Amino acid sequence: MSPSSSSDETAVSYVSSEDDEISLPSSPSPSPEPYASSSDGAASPPAAKKPRGPRNTTGVLPRSWPTADEVVLLEAVVAHRERHGRLPSRDDLAAALAGRVRFSGEQAAERVSALRERYYGSVTRLSRGTVPVTDDDMRVYRLSKRLWEGTLAERATRREQRAAGKAAARHHERRGFAELEALYPCLAAEVEAIASRRPCGALKTAFGMIGDERAAALEARVRRQRLAEVKARMKRDELRDQVARTLLEFIE
Repeated sequence: MSPSSSSDETAVSYVSSEDDEISLPSSPSPSPEPYASSSDGAASPPAAKKPRGPRNTTGVLPRSWPTADEVVLLEAVVAHRERHGRLPSRDDLAAALAGRVRFSGEQAAERVSALRERYYGSVTRLSRGTVPVTDDDMRVYRLSKRLWEGTLAERATRREQRAAGKAAARHHERRGFAELEALYPCLAAEVEAIASRRPCGALKTAFGMIGDERAAALEARVRRQRLAEVKARMKRDELRDQVARTLLEFIE
């Protein structure tokens, strides 16, 4: 075997990902290629690769605020709410944090929103047994809890309402008229009365697609209207009886 072929065998290229270490051949490597010559004929060395820092494998973005500044921010927000009964505005934050942190009021307001979302995530992690690691993280959690502990139930309620609304919007299962008539008799009678004046069949078909929430609300309205009509009819009949008795007195 010729020396050139031996050099070719050792010049095997190794393809790897960024996380893999590059394996070097055990046999001597061939001589490196000469440097590319510049315009003046001098050989220029290849560009050095920048050292690669440690990779972020946690999936969590690095914080743009130091934890100590977050503690100062939360303390200011807690003090303002306990004093005024509401969260501070951006101008309030700018005034409260002047000379204490290097961030603007707008940046502080954005950080408050981020801390609220982080607190909600911390509550979920605590339910799974994961607790804040450092003392500063625990201070951030306790201050956040003073601000937003009461909003967790409201947040869960809003989510349930949104889910219920989406489920109602997706309700397209067609039901028969007899089934709906048993559930909503007054409403079904009104639908039949309307459909009798427009005998195209489309109204009863549409009635079969109605959701329970809207059907129940319409049923209640029709019931109230019918009750009001019955009361009005009774009063009218009573008035007619009174008028008749009065007139009979003059006839006698």
